[in-house]
Amino acid sequence: MRAQTTAGWIALGAGLLLVVSIAAATLTGAFGPSVTGFGPMGPAMMGGGGMGPGMMGFGNAGPASTPIPGATEVRVQATNFSFTPNQVRLPEGGDVNLTLTNPASTGAMHDFTVPSLGIHIVANASETRTIGLRGLAAGRYDAYCSVPGHAELGMRATVIVE
Repeated sequence: MRAQTTAGWIALGAGLLLVVSIAAATLTGAFGPSVTGFGPMGPAMMGGGGMGPGMMGFGNAGPASTPIPGATEVRVQATNFSFTPNQVRLPEGGDVNLTLTNPASTGAMHDFTVPSLGIHIVANASETRTIGLRGLAAGRYDAYCSVPGHAELGMRATVIVE
């Protein structure tokens, strides 16, 4: 019984340390800019200026850094610890704006990351961020929050492009 109690206290301490570390990293900006095309593989690492305005390495397809005027908007809301909806449907081949909302009630930074599509949208608590997407290929893609521990707590979704 004593070993179980000790293990419980250690787990609680580790959890609190994780929360404090995430809060400190959020306040110091350690997670990088709010909206990027590839997380750490943003435009500077992809060779910089040879792409069109706002494009992040896809030529005529993929994420743009800004919303596309007149494009349909698809909204995803981050909560602690899930996405609504958890199945996000995007149009194949067309233009669409993907918006991540993160209400103040979450109290934490969240992101919506879809590595296979090059999508990484970051929103602090009380923020809404939008990126434009062009020419997406049909398929089912895994999405998650890449903040340490969040995906493991249930912040996962499926993106369906059809």
